[in-house]
Amino acid sequence: MYELQAHERIFVFTGPYGAGRKTVADMVGDTLGMQRVIPYTTRPRRSVEVDGQDYHFVSEEQFARMKASDAFIETIELDHIMYGIKESDIEHDLQKSGVIYLILNHYGADILKRLYGDKVIRICIHTDPDTIMKKQRTRGYSDEVIRRHLKYYEEEIAYKIQCEHCFANNDLAHTIFAVSEAIEPYLGRNLMPDYQ
Repeated sequence: MYELQAHERIFVFTGPYGAGRKTVADMVGDTLGMQRVIPYTTRPRRSVEVDGQDYHFVSEEQFARMKASDAFIETIELDHIMYGIKESDIEHDLQKSGVIYLILNHYGADILKRLYGDKVIRICIHTDPDTIMKKQRTRGYSDEVIRRHLKYYEEEIAYKIQCEHCFANNDLAHTIFAVSEAIEPYLGRNLMPDYQ
């Protein structure tokens, strides 16, 4: 397994599906110049998703071959769909930028924390179920799809007490600023202005 250097950090954005963790993570990642590690999945690509940007979409056979060759640092099966993160991607992106981030459910966040210890900083982005339902209805999701998205809500929200940082995403701009401010000290870059 790759040994992280003293300055290297892995930020894991977690929280209930639909709470905005991907939006927050990507905007904070862009702001702070962090590299995102893209997971692999066997599920079909949704119309709004881009292969290699949201996930690497692969067949079950491709996934099985990669798993058999020990390419993945972790794999998870949820609702008969496989998800995995390649160890070589983590190593490559850390060597390139020193700081990476991932967007994972609590299972994946837990695995990385066990593997890399205090080099992993978990950030829970959450909001209440009613807000998630309203947002998803305005995006045209059916009630059945929304129910499926909220299936793991309680599990994901319960995990927030184990995370190093937790943010209620009630105002996107405020959340992005607050998360960036929380992450900046880990980077040792002094990006935030000092007016003292």
